[in-house]
Amino acid sequence: MAANMLAAATTTLGYLAGAKSSALSAYIVEGSSSSATSNEKRAEPFRVGLWKVVRARHRTTGRQVSVWTWDKRPVEAVEAMKKEATSLSKLRHPDLLHMLENLEETRTEMTFVTEELIDSLGGVLQRMSNEARGRQREEELDEVEIQKGVLQLARALGFLHQNARLVHLNINPEAVLINAKGDWKLSGLMMTASLGGHGTSPMQAYIYPEFDSRLPPYAQFKFDYLAPEYALDSSLSPQNDMFSLGCLLYAVHLGGRPPFRTHNSLQGLRECVERELVTGRWKGGAKWAESSNDLKDLLSKLITRTPQTRLSLASLASHPYFASSLVLNILTFLDPTNFASKSREEKATFLKGLLRVLPGFSEKLRRRKLLPGLLDEMKDHYLVPFLLPNVLEICKSITTDEFAPVLAKLQPLFVLKDSPQNLIALLESLPLLKEKTTPQQFKDDVMPLIYQSLESETPSVQERALKAIPSLYEDLPYDVLEQVLLVKVAILFTKTRLLSVKVSTLECFLSMVPALTQTVLTQKLVPLLAKIRTKEPSVMMATLNVHEAMGMKVDREAVAGLVLPQLWMMSMGPLLSVEQFSKFMSVIKSLGARVEREHIEHLRAVRKSEAQTASLGMQNSGWELGQESAEVDFETLVGRSSTNTPLAGSAGSPSLMDDWGSDMAWLQPKADPVPSFNPLSVQAPNAQTRTTNATRTSMTSGSSRMNARPVPPAKFDSSAFLADPPTIPAGIPPPRIAPAVAQPSLNPSAHFSPLVPTPRTDSRLSMPSGPNYNISLTSHTPNAASPYLASPASNGSNGSFPNARPPTVSAQLTPLVPSKPLPPGFSSGVLQPDAEPSLETDDQQNSGLGGL
Repeated sequence: MAANMLAAATTTLGYLAGAKSSALSAYIVEGSSSSATSNEKRAEPFRVGLWKVVRARHRTTGRQVSVWTWDKRPVEAVEAMKKEATSLSKLRHPDLLHMLENLEETRTEMTFVTEELIDSLGGVLQRMSNEARGRQREEELDEVEIQKGVLQLARALGFLHQNARLVHLNINPEAVLINAKGDWKLSGLMMTASLGGHGTSPMQAYIYPEFDSRLPPYAQFKFDYLAPEYALDSSLSPQNDMFSLGCLLYAVHLGGRPPFRTHNSLQGLRECVERELVTGRWKGGAKWAESSNDLKDLLSKLITRTPQTRLSLASLASHPYFASSLVLNILTFLDPTNFASKSREEKATFLKGLLRVLPGFSEKLRRRKLLPGLLDEMKDHYLVPFLLPNVLEICKSITTDEFAPVLAKLQPLFVLKDSPQNLIALLESLPLLKEKTTPQQFKDDVMPLIYQSLESETPSVQERALKAIPSLYEDLPYDVLEQVLLVKVAILFTKTRLLSVKVSTLECFLSMVPALTQTVLTQKLVPLLAKIRTKEPSVMMATLNVHEAMGMKVDREAVAGLVLPQLWMMSMGPLLSVEQFSKFMSVIKSLGARVEREHIEHLRAVRKSEAQTASLGMQNSGWELGQESAEVDFETLVGRSSTNTPLAGSAGSPSLMDDWGSDMAWLQPKADPVPSFNPLSVQAPNAQTRTTNATRTSMTSGSSRMNARPVPPAKFDSSAFLADPPTIPAGIPPPRIAPAVAQPSLNPSAHFSPLVPTPRTDSRLSMPSGPNYNISLTSHTPNAASPYLASPASNGSNGSFPNARPPTVSAQLTPLVPSKPLPPGFSSGVLQPDAEPSLETDDQQNSGLGGL
């Protein structure tokens, strides 16, 4: 069977590939797929007698069609096959098989195109009679489907009898085709006989039935379904087809076989008529007993020996078998030819009542009969609110693949702006749409419905869309959530002037908080909420809920700097009640407690980390807190012997870092033992002063970079600086020492002497820019003429270096006695210049060249 189908598809594909100049080249033949759905499997290649029917698709429109091919074997059947195809091309009726492309004939093949078909009734009956019981249930025909199909065949026969003046004479299961909507279509027109014009004798068109062994059974009379008066009495009339229709109805209900077995011979037909038809034996059997009384009565009025006792075509639809079925009446009302003639009010009333009786329809009937008809009416937007509930109710029981064409019909409704009730109905069905689509389909095909609804001008549509979002966004990609959905909701939030919509947007934001990142919350959502200007309590409380949710997710810095300030400002709203204000305070305290708790933990962790880092650093450098390592000392490290003079800060010598404090001394760098001091005195009148000024000037540039601390107004003891610097061992380059600056000492023996200013003798000279005191550096040799020279300490105290040679230069303060009376405003004890101003310029003084 599968090999035959594949051969049929291959043959047709080869034909279509060679027929480039014909209309058939506009179609693409589709092969079957192992993953196809049940409906697609029924649309696989199948046979109708000698014809091979395969599925195809139009290249441009994508319309699904069926391509019929025959390889012209046996050649004796060419005329019969050609008559069937040409008759279909000439006759047009909704219940006749619709031909799309006329017959095209080549030397080896015949081909034509019809509407999409899924199978023939003969194929269905053959599978129903299969011994596999599981398959039988699958292929079993629904009673309403049979009723509907028989009435469709009756309408097709009425067209042939009244309009075309033809008698079919070939009604059998293979002449009935089932299309994709489940409709029964009449075909098999190769045996039609003309009734002639009005007033002519029907006997003129009579053709004597006989069996030709050279022809296949499909191209000959079906004696099992042929009316006995035509075969035995040579009587041609429309009643011949009513007998055949009765036999077909019998086969459908009672095992797939007609009531008689004639073995394709006229003599066998005669025996069946005399032995079974006349006596009524054909009515027996278990299945007959199980049939309904209406069906038995209908078959008894159709399968008769004479046409006069037979039910007519006009009275067929009024028989109780058809008239008592509510479901059938519904299907008849919904038939396109009948439904189009009804008014809009009648259609709306019918669709409202249809929703109540849908449970009475079988699943297959709803999918194959009701659903296609309802979808076809979607083009009338007035009926969409009444059609959608029925369509969506039927879609609950269909598969994802079966829902794809339904979604294609629904998509044009997503952009309708003039019918908000349609959008509301679709929004209410979003859970179903999500269930019946893949994630990619939902994102691409269904989410535009949400976007369009958010942009609608109808508040009810906006609110319905906002309420639907929380159940949908979790399955969306994050980029769609952040970059599309959140943006559209935010736009609606900023534009709306309705409190209900504003609150709904805030509730939507609240549902999104768990899915959004902290960056998006702090950089987008928090600034957006800060722009709220309304003080309505409903909006404030909804905003509070969003802030509370964000406050539990973002870090403490964002809570402290962004969330809490906004909450404090909103809590001052004048319209809030006491309970609402208490709610604000509760949230503020809760978030504040979180900030306090987490920040304390953070500070403790930082301090612990710093302590661990410092401990590790001391271990690596060999130092302990405030002490040198016992393993390596400084003198050994720099190559000094232990017998040399100790440096400042060593044991037995006061440290120059005592002023920093003993607790921080180990963290500071060691100072130079002989600090420099910036000389600030003016030119001295004697040679010794000039010498010291030259030395002072050469030290100015280096000493200006040091920041000496203020000298206290106490006596200054220069003896701390009179010791020789440490001796540097041979072979070690002398260290680079900055120009020495005198470091003040707290020794009470050190003091300042007042300087008496000397009046200027030259108006061109200006007062020196430096201080009005003089500090001179002279030789260490005591000068008897200098009574104020401090004696060096002999025991190494006051900052001196014991066991060292005395320095060659020492600092002394020389009091200057004014040589002239004090000018007005001056008094004793004030620092004064030590000499009269000379004619040297300020530049010479600053450069140390003055007086030379």
